[in-house]
Amino acid sequence: MGSALDDHLVALKADRLRPGMYVSSLDRLWLHTPFPPGGFYIRDQHQIERIGRYCTYVYVDPHRSEETLEIALPFEPLPMTLLAPRVERLDIEEELPWARQALNLLRQTVRDMVKEVRRGRLPYIATLNAGLVPTVESAKRCPDALLWLLRTDNSDGYIYRRSIGTAITCIIYGDKLGFDRTALMELALGGLLMDIGKIEVPVPILAKSDNLSAEETGLVRKHVCHAVELVRIMDKVPNRVVSMVSNHHERFDGSGYPHNRRGTEIPLFARIAGIVDTFDAITQDRRYAPAISAHTALRYLNGQRRIKFDDALLQEFIRAMGIYPTGTWVELLDGSIGVVCAQNHHWPLSPRIAIVSKANGMPMDAHTAHASRLNPIIRARHRASPGFTAPDLETIA
Repeated sequence: MGSALDDHLVALKADRLRPGMYVSSLDRLWLHTPFPPGGFYIRDQHQIERIGRYCTYVYVDPHRSEETLEIALPFEPLPMTLLAPRVERLDIEEELPWARQALNLLRQTVRDMVKEVRRGRLPYIATLNAGLVPTVESAKRCPDALLWLLRTDNSDGYIYRRSIGTAITCIIYGDKLGFDRTALMELALGGLLMDIGKIEVPVPILAKSDNLSAEETGLVRKHVCHAVELVRIMDKVPNRVVSMVSNHHERFDGSGYPHNRRGTEIPLFARIAGIVDTFDAITQDRRYAPAISAHTALRYLNGQRRIKFDDALLQEFIRAMGIYPTGTWVELLDGSIGVVCAQNHHWPLSPRIAIVSKANGMPMDAHTAHASRLNPIIRARHRASPGFTAPDLETIA
């Protein structure tokens, strides 16, 4: 897979391929496909259709391709799969009551899961899945609602919040990729279980604010092994969930742990998990670093394309979250301050914002408005100014 890390390679959806293009790498291991390892030329439409049965996208080498038309076009969002039936879409105000119920159930599910593991008992997959179903349904109707609640309510403990946050973000990301409900449930389950092994790490180490020693770092990294041991003895854990748990700290350039896997040696669900886990982690206060805004986190991730993270998958993640993700506090050109409450999928730089402050910094009755070319967002903030809180969207105009 080493060639897939070259800067000149272009990620292209399988249905955009043309005869004469040279496929240098795939979105999965060569061993999992019938194609000749190391690269090959596309000769006919039949071969393109065959690639589409195995791969979502491939990496094309424009230097070796005989056909160059469209090769430089940007990677486009994946369409919704036909396996996922369409559901009714709701506005955030309509969905919030349902999202709140789903989130409360998920919180209780995570608390019960952690309690069971601390008592030396195995969680039941059926119980975890039952707690996830309403969250999946809510995310499909209106992803903004869950993200709003996730970013504006900080009442959960760190381990609980990380499990909930990664599960919800995995669902929203997977839905953007066009995954069906089975895949979304597995992504969500993997999100819940990825950090369950940290229960086995000594609390003083997890809470230490100074730099960890090499020995302490090794103990923290063992949380992956602890989690893998747990999920492998649980009943009926899907293989893709196990791969998420065991590989979510692997990185595209081979710098991750515990196995230093690289490129598409890392399973697809684990590459997704690595992006989501990093995003959720750096937007939370940690013992050794303060949280950064979701917008700044996306900028950091974008700087790690083809280094730490899969280029094509990262582009799709940014599209799924929005340039200014829902729940991000922002300042507009006129000086007013508000919090992003809904994405504008037709114009990403113009999300809907709940405005709570006038240009002079004084509080005002909350109202919503879209950022515009005349009054654009000029900066993102991690937190609101002192004295400001996110408004109740169900009671404002």
